Amino acid sequence: MAIETPPDQIIGLPHPREVFEFYGNEAVETELAQALNAGTLHHGLIFTGPKGIGKATLAYRLARRYLGAKASDEGPLASDETDEICSKIANDAMPDLRVATRFCPDDQKVKRDVNIFAIRELTKMFALSASNPMGHRVAIVDCADDLNMNSANALLKTLEEPPKGALIILIANSLGAVLPTLRSRSRVFHLRPMPSAKLRELVGGSDDAAITLAKGAYGRALALKTSKIGEYYSALSAHLNSMPYAPLAPMMALANKATTIENCELIFDLIDDWLYRTAQSGLGLEIDEIEPGESATLARISVNLNPKIIGDLAIEIGKLRVAIGNNLDKSAAVIEALRLIKTRLTASSKND
Repeated sequence: MAIETPPDQIIGLPHPREVFEFYGNEAVETELAQALNAGTLHHGLIFTGPKGIGKATLAYRLARRYLGAKASDEGPLASDETDEICSKIANDAMPDLRVATRFCPDDQKVKRDVNIFAIRELTKMFALSASNPMGHRVAIVDCADDLNMNSANALLKTLEEPPKGALIILIANSLGAVLPTLRSRSRVFHLRPMPSAKLRELVGGSDDAAITLAKGAYGRALALKTSKIGEYYSALSAHLNSMPYAPLAPMMALANKATTIENCELIFDLIDDWLYRTAQSGLGLEIDEIEPGESATLARISVNLNPKIIGDLAIEIGKLRVAIGNNLDKSAAVIEALRLIKTRLTASSKND
């Protein structure tokens, strides 16, 4: 049975291979275009940055041009959308491009990591003749954070002795999660968040929650806006921002939204962000408010949630996220995460 959303696609958005617009990080795109045009493009590249920043979009943008798509004047690496190569890539029908993800086509399931079988399928392409006259082929790993030791070492062999015309692009949400030997044999490009004002201009609307929580990532802002993140955050803040009272109704409303893995992950992202912004407020740092007066509210709460307590909570809540993958009830996981926060806050206030 086919899955609804592949692991290399943000739910609610088109797959990156179908996206032709690229916003932000113009300097990175320009540098890549110059290297491509000069014939000095490194065979191994790592695009790293927050999820939704445009790493995969840029990878496919570069892949189109590397495989011979006709250029357009809409950007340094832009391609003519009507070009046959662009059409083949968008339809996942380009023989000179292969992608390794956690999705296993044999059983149509998403695995826990990008395993060695996925990497072997990826590198098999280099044993075949290229369909383009330049002899170019592109391999994309999305994402390198999910490689296990065996698959990383298998990929390393290809990076160490790259076939002629090979371009290998690793997408990494966290560069620290990529094996050092893979990093040392690749050229790393850091994609940076864009200013909130620019993001708001591009995304449109007045969804403060989506803009703030996206942290400068265009794709994530679009996804959050589509998911009606404001409704989720309203329930979360009604519960947590009322600490230590913490009314039950908003907590149950939030737990009832955790009907899918995607929704549950979204809620846990919100909880993580709430903890992070509470810590910022406690340190006297400025935060982008989602709701009026939120800075003062989080500063008040942070009195009983110091950075160490918040750090410990983040670890415990992270374990709950892992447990969801091991079939822990999603709604129960959300309730437990919120209970942990209230328990730690209440215990801290009693000790003061």
